[in-house]
Amino acid sequence: MSQQSKLRHSREPWKRKATARADHHRYLRKELARITQERDRFQQAHRETQERLRQHDAQAPGLVVAHKVDLVWRALRLFLEVRISFRAVSRVLQLLAEGGGLTKAPCPQTVINWVMRLAIVRGDATGALRGLPLPAAPFSNGLIWLIDLSIGLGTGKI
Repeated sequence: MSQQSKLRHSREPWKRKATARADHHRYLRKELARITQERDRFQQAHRETQERLRQHDAQAPGLVVAHKVDLVWRALRLFLEVRISFRAVSRVLQLLAEGGGLTKAPCPQTVINWVMRLAIVRGDATGALRGLPLPAAPFSNGLIWLIDLSIGLGTGKI
């Protein structure tokens, strides 16, 4: 075997290994570049979205209801003073939600629960005032509210 043949045979495995290693490094460099571009694109989109959100918040009118207490107060006033039904209260609050910044309006059952809690509190308060006239409170007008809590099924009640 000649020197040149020995040299050629001894370099073949090294060349294959070097070529495979170079291919792998090239793949990793391309993958890193792709991931970096994708990350930069997402970061830019995130910054733009945050800026739009800040602009939208700056342009948004003040909230109609800032706290849950205010929402409950409005719902109770609609039911007791305006004298509309539970479903109508929920619909009115839904209209306020669409135009005023509420995320979600309460359902009619929630309004029923709030009125029931108010009635329980007013009923408990009368025990201490036995024999005395009730002061004119915002929702009682000197009267105690009694609410029928039975569930209706068809024409009968449980």
